Amino acid sequence: MKFALWITGLFALAVLVGLASTLNTGYAILFLPPYRMEVSFNLMIVLVIALIIVTHLTLRLIALATDLPRQVQRFQRQKKLKAARHALREAGIAFFEGRFQKAEREAAKSLGDEYAPENRALALLIAARSAGAAGAGSKRDEYLVQLDQLPERLQLARHMLDAELRLEDKDALGALAAIERARALSPNLTNALKLELKVRLLQRQPEAILGLTEKLLKADAVEPEQARRYRLAAYQQQLAGMLGEREVRDWLRRIPEAERGNPQLLQQVVKHLIKLQQYDYAATLLAGALASDEMELPELARELGQLANHLSVEKRLELLKNAEGWLKQRPRDHWLLLALGRLAQAQQLWGKAQNYLEASVSIQPTLCAHAELARLFEATGKEQQSQQHYQKSLEMALNQGC
Repeated sequence: MKFALWITGLFALAVLVGLASTLNTGYAILFLPPYRMEVSFNLMIVLVIALIIVTHLTLRLIALATDLPRQVQRFQRQKKLKAARHALREAGIAFFEGRFQKAEREAAKSLGDEYAPENRALALLIAARSAGAAGAGSKRDEYLVQLDQLPERLQLARHMLDAELRLEDKDALGALAAIERARALSPNLTNALKLELKVRLLQRQPEAILGLTEKLLKADAVEPEQARRYRLAAYQQQLAGMLGEREVRDWLRRIPEAERGNPQLLQQVVKHLIKLQQYDYAATLLAGALASDEMELPELARELGQLANHLSVEKRLELLKNAEGWLKQRPRDHWLLLALGRLAQAQQLWGKAQNYLEASVSIQPTLCAHAELARLFEATGKEQQSQQHYQKSLEMALNQGC
């Protein structure tokens, strides 16, 4: 359609020119001594137009010939730039494939002919990260130095990468310094908070861990379960430095109630109290957990059973008094029955101990329950029954690969 319109327009123009030439009957006289030439005015117009066109084409050819070296240089530069950006794409793909040596090599290849600062920054970041992952520390540091020469707006990525690399090298102070530089450029960067949290975990600074966890939780940067694990790690670090029962009591009062109900934290507290030889307080905490419907960790009952011989008489009697209430909530908990059997046996309540231990064996035979029954029957002079349970405990031990 477009071609047809052009043809029609050209024919119309030719007709108009032809009509106009019939109306113009003048002549033009060209005088160049000693010559004199008389030509049609229409021909004169055509010759002038032709001269203008020829002059224009000649000048264009001269300009093209003069500009040819620059055009060749430009073509070569574009070719190198295309190859550099292809190498940058290859470096990115190799990096995410885990082929770090190739990624570093391709990224370094792209730097020679790349002029855009953003692309240079990307190439240097990939090269530095890949060199670090490949164990080439000197190369990694060289790329980081080159990143310092780029514009300020590209330095945030450089500082974040520096922090990650230093954290991998267990350089906590260097990582914190890099995080502070990144935070100066972007104060609300949540990824910087996450990196700092990892550094504080490495430095064993529980107060800082708890503060950072709350900030990340408010920013929806961590899941509640993950935040709970961070808190647990912080509490464990705090607990490790406590040297007395009173200190542990005060610390537990400061912890939020929801966290105090964490079975894993309770286990750590009980183990720490046992290390401090504060057996009665450890048993009190376990008793509180067993009285709760929310605690379903069988290890708590096992811990209580292992404390039986270290408790005071008053504490053992108190625990046995609460036994029926616990069994109503956990009638099939063989570890709880074993713990109660050990408590009764330590108190020399032989009949009650036998009932608890036999109930435990009837639900789930265990090496510990059979061994405790063997000890009980031996203490009460029932040698035959004692030998039977010793034999069963020996068989279970052998079956378990002892």
